[in-house]
Amino acid sequence: MTTKRLTLAVLITACAIAPALAACPAPVAGDTAAAIEANQQRLVCLQQELSQKSEQYQYKVEINTIERKIDDIQIQRRFNSLNFPKPVTPVF
Repeated sequence: MTTKRLTLAVLITACAIAPALAACPAPVAGDTAAAIEANQQRLVCLQQELSQKSEQYQYKVEINTIERKIDDIQIQRRFNSLNFPKPVTPVF
């Protein structure tokens, strides 16, 4: 239950940050020094966005992995709580 809350919190945070991340300027046409500088700043901004998105994706992957491990542990506990009769070995 807590992992679902954590996932929800991460997604809400990502949605809140997403509009701020999309603040990179549009490309500037031309080959003047100012245009080249503006395009360099745009590329840096895009690289930062890509880095943040890949980081968020990595967090999602880690959260999914943790959720799967928790599910496996819960299934194993349920299985261990079952009382199976001991197998009878035949005597020859």
